[in-house]
Amino acid sequence: MTARYFYLLPKIHKPRESWPRPDMPAGRPIVSDCNSESSKICAYIDYHLQPLSVLHESYLKDTYDFINKIKGQHIDPNWLLITADVESLYTNMRLDIIIDVIREIFREYPNPSRPDKHIIRLLEITLNNNDFEFNGDYFLQICGIAMGRKYAPSVANIYLRKFYAMAIRGWRIKPAYYSRFLDHIFGLWPGTREELLEYETFLNNLIPGIKVKFTARDRIIEFLDTQVYKSFDQQGACTLATKVYFKDTDTHQLLHRTSFHPKHTFLGIVKSQMIRFKRISTTHHDYTQAANTLINILRTRGYNVNNLRRTKRQIWLQYDVNLNRERNNENKREIIPVITHYDNFHWRLNKAWIRQRQSYIYRHTCCSRL
Repeated sequence: MTARYFYLLPKIHKPRESWPRPDMPAGRPIVSDCNSESSKICAYIDYHLQPLSVLHESYLKDTYDFINKIKGQHIDPNWLLITADVESLYTNMRLDIIIDVIREIFREYPNPSRPDKHIIRLLEITLNNNDFEFNGDYFLQICGIAMGRKYAPSVANIYLRKFYAMAIRGWRIKPAYYSRFLDHIFGLWPGTREELLEYETFLNNLIPGIKVKFTARDRIIEFLDTQVYKSFDQQGACTLATKVYFKDTDTHQLLHRTSFHPKHTFLGIVKSQMIRFKRISTTHHDYTQAANTLINILRTRGYNVNNLRRTKRQIWLQYDVNLNRERNNENKREIIPVITHYDNFHWRLNKAWIRQRQSYIYRHTCCSRL
């Protein structure tokens, strides 16, 4: 077992004028919980909390889930695109409120096989005994939850359930759309900027310590690793579109081509990035912009420009986003793992299985195109 220790992750992406010192950015406080006496207990708690934490309408699993929900959505062109971050969520969650909201969600979603009483007790023990080491001294965290805890994201999601309910239905103006990825919020605002400030004040008085600050844009806004913008057709209809967003601090430090790795590793890196760009980009122009940015960086890291351009072209022409979505849905079905040994018989068995799988994908692709 190892002691928990405290450290900071510098937020170098924040504007320099917001840094507490000219040579030091703000830090994200982390209390490492790896291999501590409570790490397995926290994993056990999270096993029961995680399925409950996603049971709210605003839940976003990841970037692709967000894109699937908003891309192509018809909206009023006068609506504002809004985003917000919950300020210092983990460190501002009160321990007593955490216990109360967990009890509440257990009552709302009863499960006879879930040991609610014991989970609550374990949660109280781990929350109230989060001691850690820093600079040779030991401290006890008395407010907030350690970001290193396994169950921290699940608890944060559950903690904001009341916030979500009031954000959707609690004020006189309802957002036209509202979604949340942990402490990151995206929405469509049908009111004015002045009314948005009133709405922000309303939200900031719901839960002690929980504060948000909205950013509103008329045409385009950043959310996660995307830019969401309004697209207009020839008839003037307005829909939401997305493209890739690179932060100013993103230097694309992907594996250098001179590194001693198998050749297919480098191809896989490029293909995965191009596939990501296509899945995010609404138009070919958006895709080309993101791909060219990556190509210009990778050419300085030893990659062959012709190979990069070839991969860029192949992904756009051949990669089927809809087919990939169907595969993801297929993967949600129960899967039984088959473990084979490394011998001649199982080697031939694996090869035969791969050929069968490739034949199925090929037939499925051809039928889809027909």
